[in-house]
Amino acid sequence: MTSDEQVDEAEPGAVGEAAEGAGAGFQRYLLLGSAGLAAAALIVAGVFGIQWWAASADDNLALAQARDAVIKSGTNAVHAFIDADYTQVDAYFQRQLEIADPAFQEQLKASQTATREGLIDSKTKITDTTVEDIGVEELNDHDGKATFLAAVSYVVNHEGQQPAPKLQRLEVGMTRTARDWKVTGIESVPTITSGQ
Repeated sequence: MTSDEQVDEAEPGAVGEAAEGAGAGFQRYLLLGSAGLAAAALIVAGVFGIQWWAASADDNLALAQARDAVIKSGTNAVHAFIDADYTQVDAYFQRQLEIADPAFQEQLKASQTATREGLIDSKTKITDTTVEDIGVEELNDHDGKATFLAAVSYVVNHEGQQPAPKLQRLEVGMTRTARDWKVTGIESVPTITSGQ
């Protein structure tokens, strides 16, 4: 066999090995490219997952803060409506008007004369008011609406009579204004005793 024949015989094998090497290189690039895309997808999913978690935590925080603001304003509202003193009727009404929204202010103004006469005629003072429990029933932070229930204890004093301790449940509606929460309505809720 001549040297030329050896070269001719070697060429087909060299070409095959070169073709196999090129195929293996392509597969390696394909594998590395796929791994890179998978890693990028994992990173993107992680980033969006963290952002979603942070956003949900922010929503929960905002809701908790709104609930706390309703409870604080609601506690003040309960005191404004319960703590009556026939010797300071104007101050009693002023406290109510300051925490009421405009529509409820009109209702309060319409009933002031009758309430004033009732307090003065009966010489009523309400003392020792304690908000025993308060629970937010509804809270729509987006629309700025809330309703809560409050259990309140207090002592009713009429001149010349023994002080009478009372327990009352109230349902209070509130709406958020630009600055704070205002009362939209307040009413007594019947107390359910055992056996009913």
